[in-house]
Amino acid sequence: MWKIIGLVVVSELWNMAGQIFFKKSANSFGTHEFSSFRGWARFMRDVYQSPLIWLGLVSMVVGLLVWLLALACGDLSLVFPLGSLQYILILVSAYLFLGEKIDRMKLAGTLLVVFGIILIAIS
Repeated sequence: MWKIIGLVVVSELWNMAGQIFFKKSANSFGTHEFSSFRGWARFMRDVYQSPLIWLGLVSMVVGLLVWLLALACGDLSLVFPLGSLQYILILVSAYLFLGEKIDRMKLAGTLLVVFGIILIAIS
């Protein structure tokens, strides 16, 4: 059981890193005009040229590989709900690395997710 939990945590940490890289990169793109092909082409060029996008993709691939290991070791009915740790990790990392605010509703929702994870983990 602890091996599965550890694999899920590691997978979700990699996925969280990928999301942070994606968001930091998206913040640097500025605004694009998407009403024309040229606007889409500029956006795709910016995406392709962003090192943070590539770091995000690598992070997500590593997270996927670890996730597959977790699925191989445990029941889907356990592993999948534990993947909800992502919500907690994203909330905390967005606060720490992106300066996003944590309001009462976000905190309450995240605590509900934590409670659900605990219920599933102890069953």
